[in-house]
Amino acid sequence: MHTVMPNNMLSAGLRTLRNHFYNRIFNPDVKFPTYAFILIEKMCNSRCGYCDFWKMEQGNQPTKEEWKAIIDDLRSIGSVSITFSGGEPFLNRDLFEIDAYARSRGLLTMVVTNFSLFRDSHIEKVSKSFDFFGISIDSNKPEVYKEIRGVDWLERNKENIRKLMSGLAERKSDTIVCGMVTVSNKNAYETHEILHVIFDDLQMDTVSFNLLDPYCGVSSKDFVPTTEQIEYFQKVILDHKKMFPTSNSIRYISQLNNLDYKCNPWKCIQIDNEGILEAPCHIIAESRFNLREHRLSEIWKEVQTQKLHEKYSNCKMCNYGCVAEAAWSTYDLNFVINETFRGIAIPTLKRIKARNNNNIKKLDCKLEYPKIQFYEKLVEPVLTNIQS
Repeated sequence: MHTVMPNNMLSAGLRTLRNHFYNRIFNPDVKFPTYAFILIEKMCNSRCGYCDFWKMEQGNQPTKEEWKAIIDDLRSIGSVSITFSGGEPFLNRDLFEIDAYARSRGLLTMVVTNFSLFRDSHIEKVSKSFDFFGISIDSNKPEVYKEIRGVDWLERNKENIRKLMSGLAERKSDTIVCGMVTVSNKNAYETHEILHVIFDDLQMDTVSFNLLDPYCGVSSKDFVPTTEQIEYFQKVILDHKKMFPTSNSIRYISQLNNLDYKCNPWKCIQIDNEGILEAPCHIIAESRFNLREHRLSEIWKEVQTQKLHEKYSNCKMCNYGCVAEAAWSTYDLNFVINETFRGIAIPTLKRIKARNNNNIKKLDCKLEYPKIQFYEKLVEPVLTNIQS
């Protein structure tokens, strides 16, 4: 199947390579960042047991014009992509307009949503505004989904995903729709079923997995997967890597829970819901710069800003796939070419072409795995894993 890369993705790929060569070969005093992350909305309408964001207050947020000025600066200092996250991003009523503006400025635009606020009228807007549209799907069992998310949205969301996928196919859209799965002790043994639901039932374009962050809420430790559960999850994903487009590299899945990387935090710009640049990242946030009072394009060039990011260049405090894979892409060209483009981008683009031609075929999967019930072995393994 001949695959043509959309112009915006091709441009983003070329600029990513430009940043790679410029930063690594010339080692400039002021480096190009590649990825931007904006916490566009801190509030959330989910009630996830492992996360405290839904308990937060909204805060003093920038206007849409202030966000647009920040986006202009992100583009001017070299950013290639921008991811809007939350909380629930769609609680921000200006999200579509802000995202469409970022896309018009040449940024690859991404969002991750719980999909609870979807309306049929959004299909056209999603197609025009987003390059990547991530939807949280943590279980195919209503009782497990509710225990994880604290809300009963599973079946409604699945029906709306089918509407979205059908609508994007009708429009021959290039937008990538991804099932986002946070791996916890409640769904690790459900990995095989979740994969087939995402691709065979919902006919989504790709899937992305992240290991649960044990520090994202006071109760998050109760959701930490055991070593056995992680190994089970790893095997299922690696077995299916060539069958389904998966937006995780083989390197990340293989190293899960023991990542070997150097962060190089200058690769990412992290901005919170009040327009604050958190440097070197939102976890450490040793310095905070108000981008409503000072231009990002100027702050980024300051010596102290660059030195602050360099200070944590070898940090690997977190276990996020997006952080590790972004780090690898800043100093390993082999990873960029073989894992990112050949292993992730090309299979996903082929899937989108099949979707738009109504030519998706259900996979005849012969793989079988033990039917392990999470509830039979929850308490003791989880506590053991945390103590270790």
